Amino acid sequence: MLFRSKQKPASLAHTLVGEWQAATLSGDVRGEITAVFNTDGSYQTKNRMEIRGVAAAPVTQTGRYRVEPIDKQRFKLFTIDDNGQPLSATTRTFVDSNTMINEVGRITFKRVDSGDHPFN
Repeated sequence: MLFRSKQKPASLAHTLVGEWQAATLSGDVRGEITAVFNTDGSYQTKNRMEIRGVAAAPVTQTGRYRVEPIDKQRFKLFTIDDNGQPLSATTRTFVDSNTMINEVGRITFKRVDSGDHPFN
């Protein structure tokens, strides 16, 4: 234990791995986004919306993601669909290991599986 090195902080990509949820509200449209980022670079998102109290069919997307660090807390998240077509590039910030903010729309995601996340 004498020569035990100091543990390095988790990379942004490792912090992103897990299940995240966010609630959205814009006028009469209420939504919930669930996103799962896997260690192999794959992801799945499910968007549920309710328009004026009427639930719309959920929309699911799957594909691959890539993380490009900007600084210690901010990163660009690039996603492509299963056919290799680019979907989005968003800038996100980790407030802590269980809270992530998407800068577009200021959507706040909370980790769903915080107790199981190995990088807490």
